[in-house]
Amino acid sequence: MKNLIRGNIYQLKKDHFFFGCLALSVIFLIISIRSFSSGSESSPVMGVSSFMDTLLGGDFILYAFMLLTANMVAEAYRSGAMKTIIGRGIEKKKYYLSIVFTISAAYLLVMLISGIVMGVFAYSRFGIGTVLYPAYYTLSIVARVLFVMTHISFAMTMTILTKNAITGVIFGLVIPNIPQILEMVFRLLKINMELDFFKISAHMPSIHAASNDLSSFLLCFVVLSGYLILSIAVGFGILKHQDIK
Repeated sequence: MKNLIRGNIYQLKKDHFFFGCLALSVIFLIISIRSFSSGSESSPVMGVSSFMDTLLGGDFILYAFMLLTANMVAEAYRSGAMKTIIGRGIEKKKYYLSIVFTISAAYLLVMLISGIVMGVFAYSRFGIGTVLYPAYYTLSIVARVLFVMTHISFAMTMTILTKNAITGVIFGLVIPNIPQILEMVFRLLKINMELDFFKISAHMPSIHAASNDLSSFLLCFVVLSGYLILSIAVGFGILKHQDIK
């Protein structure tokens, strides 16, 4: 697994799309700083809070990293690298997990660096501040890691299925949001049905809710873990029965 991850890191260093993701991250950071600078002086955001908000945000950047994942996997099929990898006796499961871990870690590292920059900038203006609910933010980071790995995993699974980067990302985004799509269809059919239990976004506790009851994270972890396990299981199943030529 370590050698696979090293190989993935080496591949990222040569991937122009990866540098495009980094450029997009820088643009996101600049926009965030400009928005922060134009904020009200009467409600300052301290350095620690700014750092955590940036680290736990960046969904738009995550979508770019999903496309990076899909592009890497699709290119492995196009170039014949996938056949070479499997021909060397490397387990398909290990290859799958190495991609998910590498891209997820790359995204989280980028957001960590962006968070540090935002935190330092906010600290220079309003001070460092304190974290009022450390347990909430600790669990939020764990939830964010699961959230990122789930989306990266879906992008990879769907790309393995379709062998196309664009369709892989589209399906990778659609599947976790199927409950919302079904609700829209039900509303058009005049059917009143709520599918909140299956929504990823519906289970992230707010600061005020979780500060008094951290057990509210339990359902969040259950739903995220369920989607992640589902995606990995489907990905493993497709790879197992796929005839790679």
